[in-house]
Amino acid sequence: MKKALLMTLCLAASSAVLCQAQEIRGLANKCLDVKGGGSDNGTLIELWTCNGGANQRWRFTPQGDIRGIGNKCLDVKGGASEDGTPLILWPCTDRANQRWRLTPQGNIRGIGNKCLGVSGGASADGTPVILWTCDGSANQRWRLTRHDGNGGTGN
Repeated sequence: MKKALLMTLCLAASSAVLCQAQEIRGLANKCLDVKGGGSDNGTLIELWTCNGGANQRWRFTPQGDIRGIGNKCLDVKGGASEDGTPLILWPCTDRANQRWRLTPQGNIRGIGNKCLGVSGGASADGTPVILWTCDGSANQRWRLTRHDGNGGTGN
């Protein structure tokens, strides 16, 4: 509940303010991760064991986007809203496929009111993160963990 409140306060803040970097943890307590630690446009988003890397730090902005490494946005590839569409890192464009909201149930909802989900409900490192119809399953629940800036986390 505290994390949802923090995000709400962040979203209500001035547009120049970005919330502090946070890990987004999901299935098996693993992190939302930019594959390979890169920041190239189109780099896939996956589930990976949390390691404190810059490619696992995300910031929610007042506009509703989620920014990661290179200040690029969490993006639904091609602006699609079909189930199974992969998530990628992409320059921020202020479009619907980069708008997200965290629900009280821990879902991160985006375009088409669909959820961020771990493909197939698998928890192996490298499992793709995709857009999927929200169904309440564990592979669609996420929590924010504040990153302390020293390679660790704090709550």
